Amino acid sequence: MSISLEDQVVSLAYREYVHYLRGRLAKAEAGLAAMNDRYERARTHFNQTQARRGITPETDVVNYIELKSMNPELKFWYSKVEHYQRELAAYGTALTGLEAAHRLLGPDDNWMSAAD
Repeated sequence: MSISLEDQVVSLAYREYVHYLRGRLAKAEAGLAAMNDRYERARTHFNQTQARRGITPETDVVNYIELKSMNPELKFWYSKVEHYQRELAAYGTALTGLEAAHRLLGPDDNWMSAAD
């Protein structure tokens, strides 16, 4: 006995998966905000330190870019920002795909709100 695709879309497991993805998306958004804040603080500190040495993008762009590219703290926090950007994109894309599939299969427009 096979289950129709429309029945699979409204199944409890499907709704739980949508709920899981929405939770992961929310965590990725929070992580991105936190890592972006840490990166901005590290970049501000770097800029202030270099400005005290007389190196700014306006006065010495070549040395500024070179020093910035060699700074391990900036690289670390920016890699964290990129990680959460990728997570956000992945979970958002999965939810968008599920929503599109559901629209093709059924008339219920509030399918995601029922997952809560």
